[in-house]
Amino acid sequence: MKVVLLTGACVLCVGLLGSCGRQAVSLPDRLDGGAVSRMAERELEAENPRMAAGTLSCPGLNFRRGASVRCLRTVELTEGRVVRVPGTVTVTSVVGGGRLHVAMDDRAEEFGLSGDRVAAGVRDAFARRLHLRPTRVTCPYLRGAIGVRVTCRVDGGRRRTVEVEVTGVDAADYRTSYAVRLSHAS
Repeated sequence: MKVVLLTGACVLCVGLLGSCGRQAVSLPDRLDGGAVSRMAERELEAENPRMAAGTLSCPGLNFRRGASVRCLRTVELTEGRVVRVPGTVTVTSVVGGGRLHVAMDDRAEEFGLSGDRVAAGVRDAFARRLHLRPTRVTCPYLRGAIGVRVTCRVDGGRRRTVEVEVTGVDAADYRTSYAVRLSHAS
């Protein structure tokens, strides 16, 4: 799904300069990544209200016609599924405050599971296998690619590390299955 939008002159003018009608203020030579990200994400969501809420992360952008940067939009779907889709933000005009063009790619660059979702799975594995509930489980994001491994920290009276390994993926639905392997106590 290609998503394309243009931001109007006053969006940049208001967002960057604070006012459009006052004395002439020179436009910046460069937009910082935070400003590019916020403006592009706001416009994406306004133009596509049914689009899943997400966060766009962009590097700084030279504010000159034709300049572009690659950005990455991260969305968390149901069941802790995390999807990252790249896109391009291009300056199409610097006249009247400027105009940006945003085009998101058709395919996800990466997907996986949030650390919170993986931690819930580790807690469930402990309950099933050891008949106990750890007081605290911390896991990092788990990238959805077979063979990828992460280590979780578990505290339930004794500290343990638990290895989680991706055992299957369904790229069409961004689903990741994994196995929890208990390791040594520390």
